[in-house]
Amino acid sequence: MYKKIRPVSRIVKIETEINRIVDEMFSPKRKVYGLDESWVPWIDVSEKQNEIFVEVELPGTVQKDIKILLSSNRVEIKGIKRRTRFRKQVKYLRFEREYGPFRRLIFLPGAVIPEKARAAFENGVLTLVLKKYRISEGKEVVLEIKRSEK
Repeated sequence: MYKKIRPVSRIVKIETEINRIVDEMFSPKRKVYGLDESWVPWIDVSEKQNEIFVEVELPGTVQKDIKILLSSNRVEIKGIKRRTRFRKQVKYLRFEREYGPFRRLIFLPGAVIPEKARAAFENGVLTLVLKKYRISEGKEVVLEIKRSEK
């Protein structure tokens, strides 16, 4: 059995994570419609011949706290992940889970038809299925050249 190693993709993932950490450390918090952005959810974008799929990890987020804004070439996902319980009587040894407002802007690899989009939220994963916009291929249009009047 052979395993294909893709070192370039690993380097890109490491570079992305380093950039995210540096941004968090040295950038002032940005405003998201009056809210302080506190974390950015992870995404996967894939495509088939006629569809683009966007999967967003939102563990612990409630569906009513998620808003999706869709245009022909981008998706904006924003909302808030509320802290369910916070124990004041205990001393935390590690606190890594992120809470608060989030926002993710995704530029799509091609145009989509917003009216035909579908969204599902299950087990903390938001899945968007976007229908690609296609100009009818193979159809020729004959353009008539008119004589200009001077």
